[in-house]
Amino acid sequence: MVARRRATAKSFSMRHTRTGLLLRIGLTGMMVIAAPIWAVQAAAGGPARSGGNDACLACHNDKDLKSGAGKSVFVDPDKFAASIHAQAEIGCLDCHADLKGVKDFPHAVQLKPAACAACHDKEAAQIKRSIHGQPPTADNPITVGCADCHGTHDIRGKDDAESSVFSINIPETCESCHAERVKTKKGNAFVMGYNRSAHFKALQKAGLGLSATCVNCHGGHDVRPVADADSRVSRKAIVRTCGRCHIGIQKNYFEGVHGKAFLKGGKDVPVCTDCHSEHSIQGPSDARSDVYATKVAGVCTRCHDDERLARQYGLLTSRLKSYASSFHGTASKFGETRVANCGSCHGFHDIRTSTDPKSSINPANLARTCGRCQGACGRRQGSRGRCESACGRRQGARRRRRQEEVIERGMPRHATLCWPRQSRREIRA
Repeated sequence: MVARRRATAKSFSMRHTRTGLLLRIGLTGMMVIAAPIWAVQAAAGGPARSGGNDACLACHNDKDLKSGAGKSVFVDPDKFAASIHAQAEIGCLDCHADLKGVKDFPHAVQLKPAACAACHDKEAAQIKRSIHGQPPTADNPITVGCADCHGTHDIRGKDDAESSVFSINIPETCESCHAERVKTKKGNAFVMGYNRSAHFKALQKAGLGLSATCVNCHGGHDVRPVADADSRVSRKAIVRTCGRCHIGIQKNYFEGVHGKAFLKGGKDVPVCTDCHSEHSIQGPSDARSDVYATKVAGVCTRCHDDERLARQYGLLTSRLKSYASSFHGTASKFGETRVANCGSCHGFHDIRTSTDPKSSINPANLARTCGRCQGACGRRQGSRGRCESACGRRQGARRRRRQEEVIERGMPRHATLCWPRQSRREIRA
């Protein structure tokens, strides 16, 4: 019995000793927690050695925290945790290097900007040579930094759909400055024309991330002014810039008369933007497009009716006038989109001289070229050469009288068979 009591007492004493030890440890921990966080950081030699990012976020996760200038210095812990830097275990002090060795916390109100170039030296060198890296001027007093495009504590990789530089988000990121703040000679409406383009439609409405964005054409860190010879959108570079996506069209262009002259250094030869415009490019089937069927003749004759170019290169002038006086030109004037225009006969990107055996207007190829349209109109019959087609058969009495009036004014006879004002609904029937 005595032995049992002694064992029980010894066991109680040991439990009491352990309880007292745990209690003392707990009180010490409470004292440490109660101490100001910056005092603990100072004793430990800075936030990196006293808890890393968590130590910084202990203050910076306060949404009301502001700098001496009144600017918010709140850092959203969730957004930071999802950032590419946090995922790569890059800590606060890796970017805010001037905090290393600091022992007095809270730290100085004004810190130096994050030294992005310490890791991204190649990109920093490109920016320094780019238009964004130039000092501000009276016309453009705006300075552009890494954070303006990529963000700060919430930076995502370029392939992350939440990133500000993800392909679908690029227009909004660039337009945050270029929509209003940045002044250009052509005006901000010129820049915003992209939002009405076929490229933007494919990007935003169809979700095609491969569609052309600002970066695809102008570059990312190496954006240069258009007049800069190294710019991707300079006159000497634009064909190859567009050709990175439009590979087949570029090949055809270089095989044509315009592309051959371009490769020889011709400065007057038309390039992509001369015909298709720049930011507001539309598909050829869109009535707003510069190369819409009824507008093609006007685009081509900007050069082919230019007297200076005609004298220099031995071109015939009054091309628009001669086309407009033809049946094709008259029909086009009235809005008929199926009638032949310049491209229908000469081709589009692979235009060749008439002496080229591959040219669509080479004498050996003319029957095939004209047959592309005439075949649709149907077989010809009778000495008058009337088209046996739906448009020829469905003429009403009123339309026939109008055609007779045209004939009396000297309109070519075949114009009476497919009058340009004919209803498309009637043709489709």
